Amino acid sequence: MIDKYFSTHIRDEAIKRKKLEMERLRQSLLKNAVTAIAELRRTVSFKDAFIFGSLTKPFKFGINSDIDIAFSGLKDRDFFKAASFISSEIGREVDVIQLEGFRFAEKIKKEGIKWKPEI
Repeated sequence: MIDKYFSTHIRDEAIKRKKLEMERLRQSLLKNAVTAIAELRRTVSFKDAFIFGSLTKPFKFGINSDIDIAFSGLKDRDFFKAASFISSEIGREVDVIQLEGFRFAEKIKKEGIKWKPEI
């Protein structure tokens, strides 16, 4: 007969370790995204950039999460260049949006992390 009560300690510890591992990955990718935006700025003109979504929220980033970056002042001709450059720099799928005319632009500006060039 199987005891109906058993310890979940090992499973709980494994889940905790996985969450901490994903949080370290999120923090690393956030730093890499900031660096990639700075590198992009050398060749592509834009006014502002905002990192938003699960990458900005502790313990919300998952193994299948992408990276969301919004730009204002990014020209249409530079859109795909920006997306492919950042994706290749980070090594992860990146969703790039242009804030002009985007219905959630104000929410992204309010809740996202605004990229600031280093001086």
